[in-house]
Amino acid sequence: MKLSSNQRKHLEALANPMDAIIRIGKQGLEAKIVSSVIEAFNSHELIKIKLLDTSPVDAEEVVDEILDATDAVLVRTIGRVIILYRPFTDKPRKIELPAAR
Repeated sequence: MKLSSNQRKHLEALANPMDAIIRIGKQGLEAKIVSSVIEAFNSHELIKIKLLDTSPVDAEEVVDEILDATDAVLVRTIGRVIILYRPFTDKPRKIELPAAR
């Protein structure tokens, strides 16, 4: 799935007031973190991941690993915060994206 800039901005605006659902600390990106992200996508279409200062991995590594494990789309990486989107396939969507221009 490819997002247009208009859709990306819409998702960024929705993610702005959200708290991070997943936090990655000194343990780094373990398999249980990836499974937590997959589980979070079962109840949320849009999630935020925060890399704590103690995290040994950088945001780029985390994005690559998680995008490979899930069918999510990167909305934006802002410093140590990652915003991901994956629309529901088995239930009604909560987020309606604006039409691509």
